[in-house]
Amino acid sequence: MIQPQEITQGDFGYQIPFTLQDGNGDAVNLTSASLTFKVQSAQDASDTDLTISGSMTIDSVTAGTCHYTVASGDFPNPGTFNTMVVAVWSSTETLSWIGPQLIVKPALPRVNN
Repeated sequence: MIQPQEITQGDFGYQIPFTLQDGNGDAVNLTSASLTFKVQSAQDASDTDLTISGSMTIDSVTAGTCHYTVASGDFPNPGTFNTMVVAVWSSTETLSWIGPQLIVKPALPRVNN
């Protein structure tokens, strides 16, 4: 079971890392793959809109490692979100992996002192 990850509302610039494996636990070769990180709210099952659908960076094609860099505005509100990584090799193959749930905790109020 993949453990949920907690992040803070409004934070950005950090990476969410993944290691993509096949059913045997072996690294998936990502040569020529295009990766997309997809995020959807887990709070409303009827909501089919994606919160995020962004490109990912491949760190090692042979080790199956990659990451998504959180952009400004990606998580403006607290909540629980489901994640998925989708890899596409031209038009011949598409694979998807369920990622961890992200629990976005409210940021502390910013005050001027």
